[in-house]
Amino acid sequence: MTESHEALLARYLQLPERLEAAIAGLTESQLDLTSSSGWSIREYVHHTVEGEWIWQVNLRAILGRDGIQFPFTWYFGLRQDDWADCWSYGRRPTGPALLLFRGSTANLVGILRNVSEKTWEHFGRVTWPGQEKESCFTVREIVEMHIRHMDQHTADIRAIREMHHC
Repeated sequence: MTESHEALLARYLQLPERLEAAIAGLTESQLDLTSSSGWSIREYVHHTVEGEWIWQVNLRAILGRDGIQFPFTWYFGLRQDDWADCWSYGRRPTGPALLLFRGSTANLVGILRNVSEKTWEHFGRVTWPGQEKESCFTVREIVEMHIRHMDQHTADIRAIREMHHC
């Protein structure tokens, strides 16, 4: 049985709280801890929030235009590490990003709670770098993707915290 839209939205609405819980109690300097390779906790926070924000724009687009091609060519022009540098992930405070995340997530849930059942089936299209075949994602699949994305990066943050005993 597929989870109801309301149950899915309830889980989605918890994303900011989950990210905040993952970094709770860390000092500013601890936010800069990394694993042996990869991003710092601070960078994971910004990546998670920025990624969510970008995909929220796409969600809004497919609510109005079923089958739209997502405009990701600008993003695919650089590697994620390069965007992290361009957008100063390693130097920015996390507070404003977390406030944005909490507000934008609540705002999107407000929209999705008020769309028709049929609108949940709307989809957008993207061709990932290095792929020839186009991928299609429904509104529901994108919401689910964000929950998995949070699972992945809160696990990354927990691993860094465990490595550094904080």
